[in-house]
Amino acid sequence: MKLIYLSLIIVAIGFTACSSKSNALRKPVTNILITPANRTVVHGNTFTISVKSRFTKPEIVEIELYLNNELIEKSNSDAFEHTLDTRLILPGKHSIKTVAKNSKGVSGTNFTTVSVVSEIRPQLLSYRIVESVEHNTKYYTQGLEFYKGKLYESTGNHGESFIYEYTNTRANVQKQLKIDDQYFGEGITILNDKIYQLTYKAQKGFVYDVNTFEKIGEFTFASKEGWGLTNNGELLIMSDGTSKISYIDPENFKVVKSIEVSFPDGFVNNLNELEYVDGVIYANIWTSEKIVKFDAETGKVMAFINMNGLLTNFNAQRVDVLNGIAYHPDEQLFY
Repeated sequence: MKLIYLSLIIVAIGFTACSSKSNALRKPVTNILITPANRTVVHGNTFTISVKSRFTKPEIVEIELYLNNELIEKSNSDAFEHTLDTRLILPGKHSIKTVAKNSKGVSGTNFTTVSVVSEIRPQLLSYRIVESVEHNTKYYTQGLEFYKGKLYESTGNHGESFIYEYTNTRANVQKQLKIDDQYFGEGITILNDKIYQLTYKAQKGFVYDVNTFEKIGEFTFASKEGWGLTNNGELLIMSDGTSKISYIDPENFKVVKSIEVSFPDGFVNNLNELEYVDGVIYANIWTSEKIVKFDAETGKVMAFINMNGLLTNFNAQRVDVLNGIAYHPDEQLFY
């Protein structure tokens, strides 16, 4: 899947309704129309949901309108409009549902979606190389992280997935752990002396003691794939190859919240390795030579960082991708 650098580079920078039960219809009872017609709205603007009954007999006596499974309007009319201010919700893909009931007590459900994207036009940034450090080209880098002055790396591929701890020179492996051959290792993060590691398609993660590398726990996650991992000092922050970022409780591993990364032109997919720095998340965009910088609370893209030249200047002999990103707070540099 996602491969490596030749060297570590340090830079400054519609419808479902229902069961066969007699009180549920098998086809939509209502039409749901979104304005604007493309169902994409810039955050800060409003959009209108128009709901109308598809049938005159039997008469519709009640329609409930839901946004993300939260009731926002109930009407006894068979047609109405609801205008929603997007400042009340975060950017992202939002589900809209109607539940309509006719005079015979039969109900039907209809669904659609609306996309809300950031209003911020991102900056375009570049980088400057200040140093390079030798790195083993056999390592399929999946994650990088500094913790208490040491650099940690996770690698991927079945039978080749390791976690490494480097000395302060950042050149020699001080400690290593190989995970079971059945797993493809992915991103790592370290919180409260615990290393949390994702796997690619097994929907499973592992927890290790950072001092001994002893495995002390396992967890599962709902996303089909695990990609990048970081933390904000309290919660784990995970990417899964889509535009979604999930915040996960490190004790019970439940998703506390999720955001979607967007800018005025749409959503940013293929979010890969992550790094959290002072309320901002930096993410490699897989198969591109870009890093995206976005607000950790809203997912609004602040900047795209153009990393063109790294692959051709340092890795001309391989067909690789940018992967692995770590911030050194004392040096104020990215690796």
